[in-house]
Amino acid sequence: MRIEKKRGEGGLIRRGIVLCLMLLVVLSGCQKDDNTPNRKPEVSLSENLWDFEFSMGEDVWKLPLELSKWEEKGWSFEEKQEDTMLEAETYIEGEILKNKGQEIQVDFVNPEGEKKPLKECYVGGIFLNYKSEGPCYQLPAGIILGESTIVEATDKFGTPTDEYEEKEDIYITYEYGKYKEAELVFHAEDEVLYQVRLKNYREPETEEEISDEIPQAVKEYRTPEEYHGDFMEYVVQYDNCFYQIPAPVSAFVENGWKISEEGSDKYVKAGRHGYVTLEKNGQSLYAVVKNYDEETTDIQNTFVTNLSGDFDVTKVSIGVGEEIVLGISAEEMKARLGETSYEAKEEEKGTDYFLYSDESKKNFTRIFVDKELQLVREIEVSNSPEELYGAEENEDEKTNSSDALLNEEKITEE
Repeated sequence: MRIEKKRGEGGLIRRGIVLCLMLLVVLSGCQKDDNTPNRKPEVSLSENLWDFEFSMGEDVWKLPLELSKWEEKGWSFEEKQEDTMLEAETYIEGEILKNKGQEIQVDFVNPEGEKKPLKECYVGGIFLNYKSEGPCYQLPAGIILGESTIVEATDKFGTPTDEYEEKEDIYITYEYGKYKEAELVFHAEDEVLYQVRLKNYREPETEEEISDEIPQAVKEYRTPEEYHGDFMEYVVQYDNCFYQIPAPVSAFVENGWKISEEGSDKYVKAGRHGYVTLEKNGQSLYAVVKNYDEETTDIQNTFVTNLSGDFDVTKVSIGVGEEIVLGISAEEMKARLGETSYEAKEEEKGTDYFLYSDESKKNFTRIFVDKELQLVREIEVSNSPEELYGAEENEDEKTNSSDALLNEEKITEE
């Protein structure tokens, strides 16, 4: 395209050039100022998003991290919260930390096995929102808020677990097992990253002496060979293999499942819960596990306490009771339940049928029936007893026992 120069335009162009040069000089001077907002400092971060490292300005952080470490850098929260107690293995979302006029939204988590004051807990989640006048936020692999595009992010971090577009934003999520995920939000128009939510509520790894011995409970485990009509036995057929829940992680490994390193704990302390991500044929199983031994043990020697299968998310075949499987009609499901008592709960898209072990409702089998199709669409089995195989319960262990990491407001596994 040809642009014709009008009368007097040459002078304007020359003056424009001079002004641009002056502006570049001014900007060059600003870039040398370490306090300039959004200046890109040189920081060293992991290449892996699942390490949950990030930087704010020149400060590098990792989740989870003790609240005391944030306080050392000048961050603080409301004094009235200092005496707040956080139950064992629970979390609180959406709290505010402040530092010299800056504010960030964080989640506090207590991943340990006993109740603790909030000030002794960890920052396990954070929400970063790009602002032109704010600090430079960087993620692993050189991804920067306000600069990096969705193409660059997915090139570095791989195919996301989930991706969808809503209004003027594009959301992508990376899940690395239970309570371990990253959500990245991009403007739909230019596909530039502007918001990030990181969440890692897992207990930080420390130097632990891990027993090399296979726990006796694992040695005593016996694989069932067929369905069991008594739901209280928690026999389940999963991916065409039978298990009795809780079942050793090693039993799943023997049946072709592989432990995902980035989504699994390396070890679990005695009597505590942990998390494992198992993968097979392109499917991922996010499971809560428990160590029934008296010593810290490798994740493979812990017991899976919950399983689920459905048509939408965890697309793995599953069956319980008198061969109640995905896809059978609601009428046939009720026939196979026989005289087994259950509690029905109406949901928007269907009905949940809960079969509880006892009045505590902690351990259960859940069967979901689709409202429109009137067929079984999802089955979940959750059983985390204090002791295995009828062993006598130790009172101290009962007192200190804890469920898997859960939101304070609702003590149920999701």
